[in-house]
Amino acid sequence: MDTTGGGGNLRMYYIQCLMTNNSEWVTARKATQILGIEKKTLFKYRDDGTLRLGPHYLAFENCYSRDDYKYNIEESKRRITKEKSSSS
Repeated sequence: MDTTGGGGNLRMYYIQCLMTNNSEWVTARKATQILGIEKKTLFKYRDDGTLRLGPHYLAFENCYSRDDYKYNIEESKRRITKEKSSSS
């Protein structure tokens, strides 16, 4: 996955996300602990579009696996809760 986006634009977007959002960005492992879900469920949410690049998770340079992504825990929690309530 090319996370550079053809230049500095995507990198600047990542920096802006981190600086303008007071939410905590955590590892996949920490996110699963906080959210009370298994890692495969977290990755399913990412793969099926429930969690989106930018508001919910970020991948930086030298990110070689899904374990290296950082998750915006508050936004991810809000989105997963919304998804669960709409599918009930």
